[in-house]
Amino acid sequence: MPLPFEGKTHEVISVREETTDEKYGVYPEKRTIEQKIPYGFVLLDKAAGMRSKSAANVAKRLLSVLGVNKVGYSGTLE
Repeated sequence: MPLPFEGKTHEVISVREETTDEKYGVYPEKRTIEQKIPYGFVLLDKAAGMRSKSAANVAKRLLSVLGVNKVGYSGTLE
């Protein structure tokens, strides 16, 4: 029994060959650090015994200096 995708042709589109209008955004490699910070990730090495919520609050206070007003975490940091 053939698989559903066998025998089908696919078109591969390379993003590097496409262009974009700068009014709709900027390529990731051309973004400034100020543009990257609000949408990035921070890897945090939490101290032993510190609660996840406390670690997120510390990160929020530090990032607020850079204009980031939302911080969250997924799951547990333990």
